[in-house]
Amino acid sequence: MKIAPRSIEQVRETASIVEVASEFTALRRQGAHYTGLCPFPDHSEKTPSFSVTPDKGFYYCFGCQRGGDAIKLVSELRNLSFVESISYLADRSGIELEYEGNSPEEARAARERNERRRSGYKALAAAAAYYHKYLSEASSDSATAARGYLYDRGISESTIKEFRLGFAPAGGGAGFLQVARRVLPDVDRKTLDEAGLLSPRGGERFAGRITFPISDRRGRIVGFGARSLGDAEPKYLNSPETGLFNKRDLVYGFPQVAEGIRKQGAALVVEGYTDVLMLYQHGIKNAVATLGTAMTPGHIKTLSRDAEQIYLLFDPDAAGEKAIQRAMNTAIELSVDLRVLRLPEDPADWMHHGRGTPEEFGTMVESATPILEYSIRRIAEGARGGDAMSRSRAVPEVKALIQEIKDPVLHREAVRIASEALGVDSTALQSQGSPGAAQGTRSPREPGREAQGSDPLSRSGSEVLALILTRPDLATKPIKEGVQTEQGPVTLSPEDFADEPQAAIFSALQENVDGDLGDSLSDERLRPHIDTVSSLSMQGDRLYPSEASMRVAWLRLRILRRERDKKQAEDFDLKDRIHTEIQGLQKALRSAEADAS
Repeated sequence: MKIAPRSIEQVRETASIVEVASEFTALRRQGAHYTGLCPFPDHSEKTPSFSVTPDKGFYYCFGCQRGGDAIKLVSELRNLSFVESISYLADRSGIELEYEGNSPEEARAARERNERRRSGYKALAAAAAYYHKYLSEASSDSATAARGYLYDRGISESTIKEFRLGFAPAGGGAGFLQVARRVLPDVDRKTLDEAGLLSPRGGERFAGRITFPISDRRGRIVGFGARSLGDAEPKYLNSPETGLFNKRDLVYGFPQVAEGIRKQGAALVVEGYTDVLMLYQHGIKNAVATLGTAMTPGHIKTLSRDAEQIYLLFDPDAAGEKAIQRAMNTAIELSVDLRVLRLPEDPADWMHHGRGTPEEFGTMVESATPILEYSIRRIAEGARGGDAMSRSRAVPEVKALIQEIKDPVLHREAVRIASEALGVDSTALQSQGSPGAAQGTRSPREPGREAQGSDPLSRSGSEVLALILTRPDLATKPIKEGVQTEQGPVTLSPEDFADEPQAAIFSALQENVDGDLGDSLSDERLRPHIDTVSSLSMQGDRLYPSEASMRVAWLRLRILRRERDKKQAEDFDLKDRIHTEIQGLQKALRSAEADAS
């Protein structure tokens, strides 16, 4: 649903630019203006050049020439979309957003959903405040034991306060549930249950546990991680999946370290909550933890919005290696710079017991291994010392990984490492025409090579073209009329493809849609791309072409193109329109994928 323009204007008029800017930098009044140090991470300064004009509702930095209103400031500094920024400021100002095109029933349902969500956030915030106060001030044996555990782990009082750690007292219906009835009279048990605060039996879910509040990108508490004291099982317990809490997209510690991640352009991902806390205490303020899960595409997407590099510091056991392998596949797909860091023990213990210093840690980060190179070393070293058959089985696996490395220097180094470890000639580990191969000795391309290692838009374009070339009969209607959705027909044009070769191939196929495939392939424009066409044709046979697979590929390409258009758009209204279009396309894609399965 699109936010109504009158609501956007209401947010602009209500949101105080001074109050919003003060969240990010200290301001001082100078006449009719306020000034302060520029809050943008990439603009470090000692003399204030950031100016806020309250009567106009605008800010401007004379140093980096950035300017705009409160919505733009929140969008850029919190890395939120236009719609997310509007919603953030509306919640902050108590504004009820209205949406376009809603019937009275839809508007009422939307208001009820928003009210339930606000009640859930309110309940979670109150629970966090109660648990934190109980941990900090209660004199009970359990609170004392909880504080003792944290102190023994090296967690300081200032860190406990900053991260709002708490303790949920045991005792059935006692504790927060009793307090909630007094301080949250408009929040019922159903709301508490939907917020994940109740156990399956109706008591407090986290009773008898140390609590670690978990927040979303906007700083709202959406759930908890909790650790038991003593031998109670499970040792760690997270909030259940709710409308507010999705552990596959959330990371622990993000609000506290978001600025550090943006300033450094790097994020460190560890396994434990205490690892985040201990690193933070030692000045390493860009670490987050996954919530008891492997690194997911959602985590990588979330962090890559703020970080150019992501470092993984997982235990070197089977689970950690499996998590790294999964993360590598996502990193390749999303073209994210992911690196692997190793310590001799958990970061929390390593720092707490003085076996490492922040300076040593920084040196280790600088020498972290790119994830593809790490994976190649792991496979090669696993086969080291084995018989010829073992080494032979490792070659195809290593070769497939090597082909993903596009940097020529890293590529050659990976070939050298694998060659030495496996005891095979380097030519057996690379294909001619690859980044590390000798120039001038090209061989026929492997099927689908164009799609390997490229960005998602390029791979999606290759899939569409491969399907068209393989089954032109299935492509005639989509090319001429588009793919039908609830929002109308979705058509493709040459501009939707990632590069000039793909655009030229589609253009030729499009213009000859009523002829046979031979007419298209004889088009002069395809002569420079005949190798690509041949490779795509072979690739199409492995895609099991059908009307459903054509529809899925078609919609996926259009979504990726519009996502790129949205990212490049500077006008927020345009971003919002594209975002709405993408939501409709994603709904159509889910339906098409269900039909294809």
